Amino acid sequence: MAVRESDGERGRRDRSGRSKSQLADIAVPLALLGLLGVQFLLGMAINLFVHISPAGAGMAEMMGNGPLVGIHMMLGMILAVGGALGVATALHNGWPATVCAVVALGGILVAGLGGVAFLMGGQSNSASYLMAVGFLVAVGGYVAEVLAVR
Repeated sequence: MAVRESDGERGRRDRSGRSKSQLADIAVPLALLGLLGVQFLLGMAINLFVHISPAGAGMAEMMGNGPLVGIHMMLGMILAVGGALGVATALHNGWPATVCAVVALGGILVAGLGGVAFLMGGQSNSASYLMAVGFLVAVGGYVAEVLAVR
């Protein structure tokens, strides 16, 4: 869905030909895509290089394996809040962009639930898979939102 621009905005375009309002409309999903990429890399580092104790070991021991788990958890919370704000900002871009933002937020929440299960279940493969599915849904949602706003 194309964003309508006012007469005053027609003259203000960047080198790509997009108006400033279009750039603002895709800034949030693009920023969230970047944060998702960082989150993915942190998650892979944890999965490969950090030992998570078996279920019931407690948060203190999980956090005692270096800062990666804590940073990954905090970034997950930031992504959840950013996803909610992304839905709020997508509302003025029409229903296709809003649906895409809601789907992406759902993916972030699914990945977060997988992360909790991963920590509490001693690095279970099914929880890791759930995080991967949530990640892909979130990325797909934000890419689709950017395309819907264009």
